[in-house]
Amino acid sequence: MSDLKHVFIVGCPRSGSTWTTFLMSHHPQVATFQHAKVFDYLVGMDRWWRNKAHFSFIVNASGKATADSGDEDTIRLERVLPHDAFRPMLRPVVDGIAGAVASARPGASVVVDKTPENGKLAEFILSVIPDAYFLHIARDPRAVFCSHRSASRGWAKWEFPTQPVDGARYWREDVEAALAIPALTDRYLQVRYEDLRERGPDEVARIFEWLDLPADRELCERAVALSTKDKVRGKKELPQDFVRKTPKGGWRDELSAGDARVIEYLAGDLLEQLGYERSQPDRGKPWAVTWRDLPVPLLRFLDRKLHRTAQLAHWWWVGRKLEWPEP
Repeated sequence: MSDLKHVFIVGCPRSGSTWTTFLMSHHPQVATFQHAKVFDYLVGMDRWWRNKAHFSFIVNASGKATADSGDEDTIRLERVLPHDAFRPMLRPVVDGIAGAVASARPGASVVVDKTPENGKLAEFILSVIPDAYFLHIARDPRAVFCSHRSASRGWAKWEFPTQPVDGARYWREDVEAALAIPALTDRYLQVRYEDLRERGPDEVARIFEWLDLPADRELCERAVALSTKDKVRGKKELPQDFVRKTPKGGWRDELSAGDARVIEYLAGDLLEQLGYERSQPDRGKPWAVTWRDLPVPLLRFLDRKLHRTAQLAHWWWVGRKLEWPEP
């Protein structure tokens, strides 16, 4: 078992996880890497076990002639490799990758994997690495949606939601997964992006203290000073416009009242749980949400009717223009 601490930064993408990674990277004992998606592939191995567990694919295991060996001739995978023994076998793979990352920074004792989507795989990760740490970076869903929409129109073509209903549900899914982690392990810390922006050194110190990493005030202030937007924006490994130049009023200058109301309706309870305030009065379910929640067959029916109506209107207009007055 590796002596390295495995830390996973989780949450909704575009919530400040990249910035947090750069902040943490300024500690001499921290090695970081991002979007490795190691566990996405290891889940595939777990799926392999589930697919093969009940098959008798270990042939002639007894070494006897087939006619004499009977049931001992073939054995199911689960008999020789139970599931609770299989998952720990994946740990050396993770330790090996983390060790390789740490080797690039002599003295590293903590390896940080910034793959926000790992929050959804927390239970699986803990079955492989029971001593894993999870750092949840939370951010106002209205600001996250603005960032998603901007990125999807720029460097991340159509990767993120561009409609508020989709954006709110996307954020909610990731945040709910992250908020479920404390029920699985006590190695969990939640930090709000807005708090990092407002009192960076204090929040950075809190993260290092959580990981039992020695860090004085000077180190934390230097980490913040070296991770400003202008400095991070110049990183060659980041896509152009990855770090946004947000307007002065933030999401309030980018979102319409209607879009904000949709997001607040869908994310309302989590919004308040994380300490954010509503900007719009609660007037019930917005029409945009009602429309998106219609059953798929009904939507298809309405789409066909609208298409047919458009066709008839087009034909009527074309036919009308072809009616020449008599001389």
